[in-house]
Amino acid sequence: MRKVILCALLVALAAPAALACWDNSDRFIVSLKKLDLSTDQLKDIFAYQKEHRGVVARAHSEGLGCRYHENHDAVFEKQAVGVLTNAQFKTHTGRQRTQVESLTYENRLLKKEIVRLEALIKALQAQLAKTQAKK
Repeated sequence: MRKVILCALLVALAAPAALACWDNSDRFIVSLKKLDLSTDQLKDIFAYQKEHRGVVARAHSEGLGCRYHENHDAVFEKQAVGVLTNAQFKTHTGRQRTQVESLTYENRLLKKEIVRLEALIKALQAQLAKTQAKK
């Protein structure tokens, strides 16, 4: 019994601090998945989760401590909830969005639309150049 305790203590001391931290982002995503999310919503949420996990790793590699990344949990959750439609948001939170939350959501949608339109413009310009080259 003494050897088991000693081994466990040595493993605990040798393991990086990040292994002892709980990452609740998976549990939070599971709760969001119940809202029948679109593929684009899931992609955005997983991108936010990847960023959050980077914060956790950085907090430990730079010695910032657990409190640093624990505070970022709220940032991740706010970002993830920000991809929900108004109906999904109301179902998840039980309330309407605040004005700031609405503006943040609309801003996110506008940025995505700008990226889509820029890609479309590039494709149309390439097609125009190809058509003009044939003449």
